[in-house]
Amino acid sequence: LTGLYPSHHGVKSHETRLSQDVVTLAEEFQANGFHTLAVVNTHNVGAPQFQLDQGFEEFRYIIETEDDPKTMKLKTFNSGDTIIATTKELLRARDGDQPFFLFLHFYDVHTDFTPRAEYRDQFVGPYAGRLTGSTTQLVNVRNADERLAEADLTWLREMYDAEIRQLDDTLGRFFEWLDDEGLRDETLFVITSDHGEEFQEHGSVLHGRTHYQEVLRIPLLIQGPGIPAGKAIAAPVHGIDVAPTLLAAMGLVSSQPRDGLDLAPAWSGGALPARLFFAEADHNNRVEGEFVHDIKKMVRQGQAKFLLDTHSQAVELYDLQQDARESTDLAGKEPARAAALRAELDRYLQSAVVSEAIPPPTEEEKKRLEALGYN
Repeated sequence: LTGLYPSHHGVKSHETRLSQDVVTLAEEFQANGFHTLAVVNTHNVGAPQFQLDQGFEEFRYIIETEDDPKTMKLKTFNSGDTIIATTKELLRARDGDQPFFLFLHFYDVHTDFTPRAEYRDQFVGPYAGRLTGSTTQLVNVRNADERLAEADLTWLREMYDAEIRQLDDTLGRFFEWLDDEGLRDETLFVITSDHGEEFQEHGSVLHGRTHYQEVLRIPLLIQGPGIPAGKAIAAPVHGIDVAPTLLAAMGLVSSQPRDGLDLAPAWSGGALPARLFFAEADHNNRVEGEFVHDIKKMVRQGQAKFLLDTHSQAVELYDLQQDARESTDLAGKEPARAAALRAELDRYLQSAVVSEAIPPPTEEEKKRLEALGYN
């Protein structure tokens, strides 16, 4: 929504918020005559104290947790159908002659893994293990550094696939409705995610503690007027590119500098310039028994990827072209290359803005955050 890296917008924890000085994508569209709407499905986006609703004339938060009578704790559940129903109400109520910008956020593919029976039947094989797919259980596995059996990991991946297909079908029905309403052909669609999921490729589950490719490599699908169908882009791009790409596609000039790029050259026969990529803003790492955030950093240049733990000063270096699974750390063998990337990362971190602090979560909010996997 900003086209900025975390260090440049300052939102890295539940005790920081987005500054009003940042002009969001929604604010850009609103200033240019678009009706701006959002339906979101997580406390991390929907809670008003984070100020991520900037620029949205309609902003609905569909709560993603409910009481579990078995455990007497909160659990997450799939809200996709409710999100779509709410969205249809908002679109029906709008001025039909006014262009709109719509942001939908779904929590459905997140743990707790709770796909409907028809999707479990399609994707999930027989399993006699103890895993339930709950966030709480997987957090405990992670905190104990427990190594799961291959049967457990296979079941988790299958449950994840079932959740993905269920959301795919939910979106498909929504696209069909847009077609019936005469909106699909003149609408630009972007589908992406905020992170992938770990299945102990590097020893852990869930997400949020590391910047390996299983967490960073996410889909970015764009469809609509002026976008060639069926074209796959091999060059790496970044979530920061979404905002400038959408503004450019609508013929709008950003009112503020953004870290990202307009990706149109990548599908129109041109090339994107060489650049560095950064990742940061981890959570739930442990230092001396305490949970901390914002200590893991990453910089990528071409196929070279450098990881830094700012607390321990541990570093890793990988060549993604030769080692896509990041199994061979080259930092010891290529110290000069690692040092050069470390210098680039240090320069980036020196450009960080001062975050806007807000009070820590209340006890009620802490319970909700724990249900989402935050300690």
